[in-house]
Amino acid sequence: MGFVARLLVVDDDPQIRYLLEVLLSGSGHEVTVADSARAALEHLRKETPDLILLDIMMPDMDGLSLLGRIRAVRRLSKVPVILFTGGGRELEGVGKALGADLFLEKPVSGRRLKQAVESLLGREGYLLPGGERVATLQEVRSRLAQALPKEERFRELWRKTAGRRALLQNLVAKGWTEALLRRILPGPYDLYDLLGHLAYGWPLVPIAERAARAKDPRFAGFLEAYLERQGLPLEGDGLLEDLARALYP
Repeated sequence: MGFVARLLVVDDDPQIRYLLEVLLSGSGHEVTVADSARAALEHLRKETPDLILLDIMMPDMDGLSLLGRIRAVRRLSKVPVILFTGGGRELEGVGKALGADLFLEKPVSGRRLKQAVESLLGREGYLLPGGERVATLQEVRSRLAQALPKEERFRELWRKTAGRRALLQNLVAKGWTEALLRRILPGPYDLYDLLGHLAYGWPLVPIAERAARAKDPRFAGFLEAYLERQGLPLEGDGLLEDLARALYP
């Protein structure tokens, strides 16, 4: 299974960055660290995290200025932001006026930080690329269907390793990571079934039931890895193509 959420930590203190990375990655998140506001902006030009943790006091550009830059970008305007400060709460009002979702004073306990992160990630609704939230799976479907080809073309591409790889690369480029999709609809499902259900309304097939369709003993080694990672690898030989045809008739 992929990571739960993609987090960006921005702090000029290497020890703080390390501690936050260890703590949050230990909760299953994919954590990217930036040692300055400028490094964060460079990352944000290409990526849309699910949540940003931002120190206020930094030398080249302070966190409040960076927050203003973040909120000025439509793609990033709804991404939750947690502000950190070691200098008291006098800047809390300014931070919230600029669009911060939460203000925490250093030092903050690991338990409190995890609670804050999970609370923001779990706010009402389904989290979509760019921080957008919608209330229903029907709204998810309408957004996701725009990022995928027509249903029959999707099935055709998924049966081929190169086709699956191209489909998933295109989805990730649009912000539809596996982590985000599995957060919308948790459970033991092949990514094929998860996408099919969310985008096209297919019935959900548990992965063990789908694996049972591949009865050829040649597939035994592949099937163990398939069940563990909840999907087929994106690299492989002709046997992998045969397995894909058996799994996705």
